[in-house]
Amino acid sequence: MALKVKFYSLFRINLKSSGTEYELDNEITIAELIEKLDQEYDGYFTQKLLEEDRSISAGAIILVNGHNVLHLDQLKTKISNQDIVTLFPPSAGG
Repeated sequence: MALKVKFYSLFRINLKSSGTEYELDNEITIAELIEKLDQEYDGYFTQKLLEEDRSISAGAIILVNGHNVLHLDQLKTKISNQDIVTLFPPSAGG
């Protein structure tokens, strides 16, 4: 079973995709997943999810199996096949 990555909100609209899957040989981190996604989507995810200092952008939500990575090991959180990563872009409103 592959690692599933689900896109929501503006990610889904802008990318015209509900997500992607990767068959991993080994565990990777969320940071490494973002790099993989950037290769597939021209740097889109670093721009939308990370600050210049490579921290998670305020308002961005990254879930691993329903748990926010901010409460786990942030960008160092390990993921593998059978995990589900859910990505929400930072939101703004008024």
